[in-house]
Amino acid sequence: MWSQQKHHQLLVLMALALLATFFVTVTQASPTPTLTGSPWLRNLTNDGDDRRFPHPHSQIGCQWRPWICRDRTWFPFRRGMCCRNRCIDVAFDPNNCGLCRVRCPFTWQCCSGRCVNVNISPFNCGRCGNRCPFGVFCIYGMCGYAQPIPFPPRRPYVPMPPPGPPRRPYVPMPPPGPPQRLPEMPRVA
Repeated sequence: MWSQQKHHQLLVLMALALLATFFVTVTQASPTPTLTGSPWLRNLTNDGDDRRFPHPHSQIGCQWRPWICRDRTWFPFRRGMCCRNRCIDVAFDPNNCGLCRVRCPFTWQCCSGRCVNVNISPFNCGRCGNRCPFGVFCIYGMCGYAQPIPFPPRRPYVPMPPPGPPRRPYVPMPPPGPPQRLPEMPRVA
């Protein structure tokens, strides 16, 4: 069992070792950066120029060559774009959805370049492209979660008139004829 004192001594020893490593690296650093590795790699990154000022077009990445992201030979994904000097599939990347730096909200996914809430979308239920059958809802990313078993629909309730006196039989009206004049009423003075 380690005692409290040994634990403290170990922490002090580790701090001293880290401090010594820092001072050694600072004293060995030179004012001009040096590249290690093969001469081929040095040539590729600097075009043989001065190491302090590398050629801007010789950098590795897609910043100066964005067309390499659209090459389907090397990048078989659908919609490649150069985002922050990296080839990104903007059709399915939640941090670059449709365009660079378009971030989908939490719990949403990027499906074909659009941010989609896969918890409720019937066309992308739970994951991109998972389609729910017609009439079935997507709840919590599952098709038909907690829905009752479909029974035949009930007949709708039709209210009936209250019972009352019997109705008179229907008697058709006589066909209309010429208009009749009403008798005049005597005037009272």
